[in-house]
Parts: sequence; C-alpha cells; structure tokens
Amino acid sequence: MAANLLTSVQDAVKREYDYIVVGGGTAGLVVATRLSEDPSVSVLLLEAGRANLNEDSLTMSGTFGKNFFNPDFEWGFMTVPQKHSNDNAFYWPRGKGLGGSSSINFYVFTHPPASDIDAIEKLGNPGWNWETYLRYSRKSERFTPPDAKEAEAERLHYDPAHHGTDGPISTCYPPLRTGWDNLYQDALGNLGLPPANDSTQGDGNASWMATCSVNPKTNRRSYAVEYLEQAGTRKNLHVVVSSPVTRVLFKDEKSATGDVVASGVEFVHDEKTYTARAKKEVILSAGALKTPQILEFSGVGNPEVLTKIGVQPKINLPSVGENTTAPPPELKEPEKYNTLDPITDEAVLKEQLQLYSKEHKGLFLLSMLGVGTGSLARLSPDGAALTAAQEARIRATPAESWRPGVAEQYQLQLDKLSTNAASLEVVSMPVYLSRPNPPAPGKKYFTTVSVLNHPWSRGTIHATSPDPLAPPAFDPHYFEDEFDLQNMVELVKFTRRLAKTSPLSEIISREHNPGPEVQTDEEIVAWVKQFTGSIAHTSGTCSMLPRNKGGVVDPRLKVYGTHNLRVVDLSVLPLHIGAPTQTYVYALAEQASEIIKGVI
Repeated sequence: MAANLLTSVQDAVKREYDYIVVGGGTAGLVVATRLSEDPSVSVLLLEAGRANLNEDSLTMSGTFGKNFFNPDFEWGFMTVPQKHSNDNAFYWPRGKGLGGSSSINFYVFTHPPASDIDAIEKLGNPGWNWETYLRYSRKSERFTPPDAKEAEAERLHYDPAHHGTDGPISTCYPPLRTGWDNLYQDALGNLGLPPANDSTQGDGNASWMATCSVNPKTNRRSYAVEYLEQAGTRKNLHVVVSSPVTRVLFKDEKSATGDVVASGVEFVHDEKTYTARAKKEVILSAGALKTPQILEFSGVGNPEVLTKIGVQPKINLPSVGENTTAPPPELKEPEKYNTLDPITDEAVLKEQLQLYSKEHKGLFLLSMLGVGTGSLARLSPDGAALTAAQEARIRATPAESWRPGVAEQYQLQLDKLSTNAASLEVVSMPVYLSRPNPPAPGKKYFTTVSVLNHPWSRGTIHATSPDPLAPPAFDPHYFEDEFDLQNMVELVKFTRRLAKTSPLSEIISREHNPGPEVQTDEEIVAWVKQFTGSIAHTSGTCSMLPRNKGGVVDPRLKVYGTHNLRVVDLSVLPLHIGAPTQTYVYALAEQASEIIKGVI
C-alpha cells in the first residue's frame, strides 16, 4: 500500500499542506503517518532518497552491512580527518530512501538504561523520562514472544510490561541462534555481568539475549516503512521522493511573540528547485547529520558559520551542529556453530539464498544476540583508578571552558561514573568483522564488537560549502578526550579476557585481531586509533536543552526563535544513550506526534 502514497512533484507543489515533514527516515515516517491519522489535516513527506520499496536487499535479514557504500541505499558519508586518530577519516553509514537508517541497520531492538532516559529530563526537558519513553516505545512495537520451551532452553527471557503487542514494528528473538550464545553469556557472568531478566529491562551491568526488528512470520526486516503500510491509501498523506530539502522558508512578518514563521520549504528534484508550502508546521526529520545543515541554510545557527557559506542569519542559535557525540576469535569445531562466514563461498551463498527465499530458513536468519553492558570499573581492574582520575580532571576544569550546557552533561556522566552505571557494551556478532588481519578460508568466527556508549568528546557538524546539496563537515573529535581512548583500550583487554574465560574459552582456537603482536597499552592504542569504526549512532546536533545551555529545540521540539518549526530525529537527543538508537527514535517520534497533535 505504501506505493499508493507516492506523489509527483508537480502535484505536490500545486497545493498547500498543513504539515510538511522533511525526511522519510525512521522518525519522519512515524510522524507523517501519525499526523495523517486525522483525516482533516494534510501532510507532505519529502525524502531525499528513492522510494526503495519492496527491495529484497533491504528486507532480507542477516545482511549485516551489505548495503554500506551502495549509493542506491546509503549516503556514504565520511568524517573529516580526525586529529586524535592518526588523521583517519571515519565512515558514517546512513540509510538513503524511505525508512532511512532503519532499512540498513543491524536491527537490534533493545531499550537503553532507564537512567539514560531520565537524564534527558534532568537536563531541563519535562516529560522526557523513562516512564513516557516506555509508553511510546510499546506503542511502536509488535513483539512476538518465543515458545516457552525454547525460551527456557535458550534463556530468551522477557518482561511483557516492556514490550508492545500491536505496533507497526515487528520484533522477536532471532529465529536462528549461533550455538555459543549461552556460553558467551556464562563467560560474561563469570566476569561480573550476570544475566538479566529481560533484554529490554532498561538496566545495565548485565548480560542478555537481544531482540531484533524482524518479522518472525516472514523472517524479513521490519523497519519504518511499516508505518506507511499502516497508512494504506490515505488521501491526506502525500510522499515525494528523490527530493532533498535545501532550506526552510520563512514569512516576512513575525508572529505576535516575535518569532519567525515557517511558510514552507525549498527542495530540489531532477536538478530543478521547487517550493512546498505549509499552513501549520514544518517538521525537520532529516537526521542528526543533515538536519543541522538544513537549519544553517535556512539562516538558523551560528552567524559566523552562516556568513561563511553566504547565508543571511535569521536566528542566532550557535549550538546548531554542536555537541555531537573488536577483536574476532576463531572457533574450534566450527561444524557445531552457526556463523555467516560460510557465505563467502559462492556455492554456499547460492544455496543459502535459495533456502531463505523458498523456505525462509538458513544462515540469513542469524542476528546479534549476546549482549553485555557494564561500567569501566566493572570491566577493568584499572577502571576505578581511571574513573577517579577522570572525575578529578573534570571537577578541576572551570565550567566556562566548555560549550554552554556541557558542564551539566558532564555532571550527569560523573554521576554515572560514581554509581558504576553501565557505559560500555560488548556484542557478539556471528561473522568476521575486524581488521587488519583477514579471516582464514573455511574457518568460522564471531566478533565481539566493543562499544563506548557515553563518550566525553564533543564534535561538530557544520555546512562549509555554499552548495546546500554538498555534505557538511562531520567532525566528531574522536578521542579528543583521553578518557574515551582509555575506555576503548580497556574494552580490548576485556574482550581478550572474555575469550579466555570458561566456558567460552573452550570453543575458541585463536585470536586474529589485534593479534598476538599487539600487547602493550601503547600497541593497543595504535591499533584502536587505526582500526576503530563508528556504530553510526550520532546525536545531539540540535539538542533538546534550555537555550542558554546549548539548546536548539525546547521540550516540545520547537526550534528556539521560531513559531512553527520543529525537529524530530536523533539530533535532539542531548546526551547519548547506552543502546542501539532505533528503539529510542521510534519512541521519540511517537511522543513527538502526540505533542504536535496537542494530545500531550
């Protein structure tokens, strides 16, 4: 049904819409669909990429990273060279087309720690807490629980109170397991991360089996396009694709309160520029990487940045674009375990593709399952000393030396350190995902992906070219804060201890990366700087904070200084969360939709 909502540019520009939603990604599809539930309003959704509907390449499960660098489905963004990482540029994959990054991610569907969500409210955002988050997350989800016997045998525990049953996004436990997941969890338990009762319980310092956004009936990816499917053939929702928005347009006259009033947007289609008009609101959902650029080309941002790209400043918001925030072992007795490594053989790949397409079975049903999260003090014998040193350094630094609002964020991060709240994550992947040493032919591997969820470094995203279609400069300032690098080094050490911990050690043959030649802290630092990658969970570029604390939007997601311009995407998250972000974005967009409707 989603294809029935596609509209031509010529038809879209003929009329005036109540709402214009910029970006058909994870958040944008939720907002557009929910707003169009009211038949009395009209909604236009503008997506920069193609429709990409009914693409097997997107819906097929088990294809981790398959569409990275594919220009049909992914933007191929790169950061600027990173000063503190050997001047390496980092790849930032982002989905291109309807569904956005929910169409190319690794489809893990878990909640962040409750304290991470409550921190958003503590930073000055009433109503953005764990209780409301969980309510809206349940609204987005349709969870299928596992069979009782299977759940007991595979430790697929869950709490029904933390799962939705009738939302658009189907979730379940992976239909096929690796065979080592229980061993992985037992080893994590032996290192201080005991099993949790639920993979989405909102807690940390634990291990669990993760759910995924896969439809268990079809064994296909469930992503944001499911919202459009629910919209069916609504006459009041129009979707225009291949139409990147370049700027928001404002009326000459201001509102009664002195705020600028959005009148529509300017967009490009087939190298021609068009205008779409909005009666009520414009909602930016272009993502944490592109939304700040659209604001800057609209005249909203730091005047120094705007004048450099030839844009007349309209609203002085200097925080726009600011505040941005795995070694694989070889398996013994590979015939006992399921990984995706065999599909590198063309004959096996063909066989598995046929098995998946005809019977919805085979290796492509694999997903990430084993997860552990913990504090640095819990994961490292040196963690307490490193944590104390970071706390002393932060407390000794004058608050005015940081950007507005960062001192308050750091205080919350210090609170997490002092209570040993989980900030680090390890995830088992059923495939070889590491560098530089290649896998050996015919062998099977799993990769423990190590993740720093609460970085202290703060980066920027700003337009640098007068061309609004040119990517902005992505500068995350990786490892600018030494504590981030220390965390990654200790994570490498932890994953090595994990591989040597029973019962996991009994199935592992040897380590391939970093390799036995990398032993000292200095050698690990060199490996981390050269081969660390991004998990593509960028946030904070249009933070929801008080204006004098570095905020771009208020708690109702309205851009400061505007009457009717909102931002609804991951860019508003002011402080990063300890989990994959798609679950949060669905909940964010559900809550935002009710705010815009005036329900809350």
